[in-house]
Formats: sequence, structure tokens, C-alpha cells
Amino acid sequence: MLSEERLRLISQVAWLYHQKGLTQQQIAEHLNISRARVIKLLAEAVDEGIVRITVNSPYLGTFELEGRLCDAFGLQEAIIVASSNDPERLKHSLGSAGASYLERSLSQGDILGTAWGTTIYAVARQLQPRRLLPNLTVVQLIGGLSTIEGANSLDVAKVIADKYGASYLGLFAPAVVDSRSIRDTLLSDHNIRRVFGIAQRATKALIGIGTPNLSSSLANTGFASPAALQDVAAKRGVGELVGRFFDIHGQPVESELDHRTISLPLDDVREIPCVIAVAGGPSKVQAILGAIRGKYVDVLITDEDTAYSLLHLGAEIEPPPNLKEKQGS
Repeated sequence: MLSEERLRLISQVAWLYHQKGLTQQQIAEHLNISRARVIKLLAEAVDEGIVRITVNSPYLGTFELEGRLCDAFGLQEAIIVASSNDPERLKHSLGSAGASYLERSLSQGDILGTAWGTTIYAVARQLQPRRLLPNLTVVQLIGGLSTIEGANSLDVAKVIADKYGASYLGLFAPAVVDSRSIRDTLLSDHNIRRVFGIAQRATKALIGIGTPNLSSSLANTGFASPAALQDVAAKRGVGELVGRFFDIHGQPVESELDHRTISLPLDDVREIPCVIAVAGGPSKVQAILGAIRGKYVDVLITDEDTAYSLLHLGAEIEPPPNLKEKQGS
């Protein structure tokens, strides 16, 4: 139990700090005590209930939901934006949140691997760097192929590099070619090998998450034919990142298309220390769940409805026991 003298001192320090607005150093000088003691007394004021701190913000529910996602799936961080029935509005919100995250997380010396997609391009376009990062390197993780403006991996990487005054390493090859032999020939080129070598050393990656649906961007960009996507879906593929497909548990789905794709393999993506995935909307729930189950994602930027759906679906579909052990290791 606190003595009356100590209770009075704690209360006086709390009053001077919270009510009068004095700094910790000013309080220390006023009471002729050390600043370290002031800090300790302020902490005691909270512990003893003399000071009660409340946070009144409309974002509290969002922060709690972000915490639930991190706890449920082992994410480093989750950032949630408001949901919208308008796909373009949702894409803009996700892009803004992704840009804000990149602005506070990128540092000199980082190697940033980038993928493709209109949502990722929205991130790149909304970047407003407060400083240049000339020692930043931006490298493509997948070749280029797109009939939709802004979805090309080249566009994404170039915009980000230009805004930061950073170095840019382009992967000057198609994302998908006509045959496995053509892919193997291109991968033997020393310039392409050099780009992949640097991509494998990426410290961060910015990716989108796609789906093998016939109405998806993968079909609209010409990356995959309807027959190829139907083949992936028949093999229980639910999602795609950097042109590689996976099932609901995050396990790679091999297909004929996979052997014609020029991009970083999923195992290499998993090794990148911080993979930032930006994706949302009801059509992406299974794909996002597979991506985080496969441990390809460290930071997830999504919308509120998708977050709740992920928690529900994740609880409903447990990974197989052997896979659960592998993912927990």
C-alpha cells in the first residue's frame, strides 16, 4: 500500500504532466528530482489507477481486427482499409494504404522486388516519397506481358524507381512464353540470370494476389488462356502471385503454364524477409488465404470485409496435419 507521501508525489507529478502540460524535464526541475524518477512516477500513476488513459478513435475496431489477422496467420503486420462495392474505389484505397506503408518502410540499401497488377500499379502511382533513396534497387520478379495499362510489371517497377531516384533492374522477357524450351533458353541468358540473382537477394517485395478465374486480370492481360486457367482450377488452384499458382493451403500447383512462366519461383518468394501483399475484395478471399497459409506473405494490406472473411474461412478450413506441422516449423 502506498504511503500518503508517495501517493501525493505521484498525484502531483501526474497533475503537472497531464493537466498543466509540463514536460518531464520541467517537472524534474520543479520538484528537484531526476527525469528518470518522473518517468517512473508517471508509470505508477497509471498502474495505481490515478491516471486512466482511454483512446477514443473510429479506428479502434480496425486496429483490433488487424491484430486478430496477425495472431491468426502469423503476419508481421496487417493494414485494413474500408470495404467498397466499387472495385475502382477499393483499388484506390488499397493503393493508398500500400503507398503509405512503402513510404515508411523502405530504406537505403533495400532491394525491392515488384510484381504486376492494377492494384500494385495503384500503389506505385500514389507514392509520395518524402526523400529520395538513390541506394534503393527496384527489380522485377516477373517478366512483362499486359494488354491493360498499368498492369505490366515494367510499369510498376519503373514508376517506383523513378519516384525514389532509385536503380532499376528490368526483366526484359515475357512473363509467359510459347514453350518450355523457349523459357529455358531465355533463363540461360546471362542478363536474365543476373536479374534473377538480384531478385533472390530482395529484402522486400511488393506483390498482388490473383485468381485463376476466367474473368480475372490474368485472363484479361493475356497471361493465360481460358484453357490454361481451367487446368489450374481443375488442380484446385485458387490463387496466383508473381505468375505462380497455389492451392488453398498455399501448396504450389504445377501446370503446363507453370513450365512456360518466367518469374521468381514461390520458394524464393517465401525467402524474401518482407513480402507486402496488397489485395482485397470477395473474389480474392481464397487466394489470399492460400498465400498467407503458404507463408508467402508477411504484411497484408486488405479491406475490412475481406479480413473478416479470411478469419472465418481460415477457421473453417484447417490445413492438413502434416502441412500444419511444416508451416509451424
